[in-house]
Amino acid sequence: MFYKKTLGDRMFDIAVYTLIALTICATLYPLIYVVSMSISDPIAASRGDVWFLPVGFDTTAMKTVLQDPYIFTYYGNTIWYTVVGTLCTIFVTALMAYPLSRADFWYRSFFNKFVMVTMFFNGGIIPTYLVVARNLNLNNNRWVIIVCALTTAWYIMITKSFFASLPEELVESAYLDGASHYRIFGQIVLPLSKPIIAVLALYKSVGHWNSYFNHMLYLTDKKLQPLSLYVRRVVLENDLQSVAGGAEVMTIEQMLSANQLKYAVILVTVLPMLIIYPFISKYLEKGLMVGAVKG
Repeated sequence: MFYKKTLGDRMFDIAVYTLIALTICATLYPLIYVVSMSISDPIAASRGDVWFLPVGFDTTAMKTVLQDPYIFTYYGNTIWYTVVGTLCTIFVTALMAYPLSRADFWYRSFFNKFVMVTMFFNGGIIPTYLVVARNLNLNNNRWVIIVCALTTAWYIMITKSFFASLPEELVESAYLDGASHYRIFGQIVLPLSKPIIAVLALYKSVGHWNSYFNHMLYLTDKKLQPLSLYVRRVVLENDLQSVAGGAEVMTIEQMLSANQLKYAVILVTVLPMLIIYPFISKYLEKGLMVGAVKG
């Protein structure tokens, strides 16, 4: 039997599909525009002829960005912060969330409240800077970025909820067989937690890849700075000489494509995340939905 939709149902479907189409267009248009501006003809781009698809074809801006002697140093630093920071976040978050998900943990209520308080109150930027930069003396140190963004209360809460949703019988049977808590955690809980681990990895890797504020505060050495600060200098501070290899005098081609350099830098920055996202996006919905069922 088929359900016959009423006029109201059809109108609702039309409204939903229209909203989805508008959302997709609003999401894709900036990306398409950035790609088009970075590879269009410099004259057409400077005249403002590019509004959607590329006009002509020229890769001068992309070549200028890739020829920057510091671009691969920035890339290497960003990859290091992203990979190491994501792994450390997953490790610390899982270790904190697992005991909080166990009903037999004696101090579970106290630590749950302790974690929840940090979601609403924090020390602020200035006290944090004084502790990190002066007391701990972590200025111009790679690990300051990892330590300052190690985990959050929200990560711990959703991971704890996911662990609590796992069948209790698995843990109890392993415990009766003589397995320790560390073995249960490492060989039973973690292998079953791929969805929530993928969610943490996606959120934290994107966060580290796009982060710039802590780097701007604590890293003054350019050899330690990530790609995000490079983009900030080019896009906000209009530091085009840094893209041109530090040359005081830019060539005619580079001056003509100066406006395109900003879009080329943005494209070079976001492209890796766009490539990685499809491989882990299948775990995103499952991890969030399961992790949000039980509190």
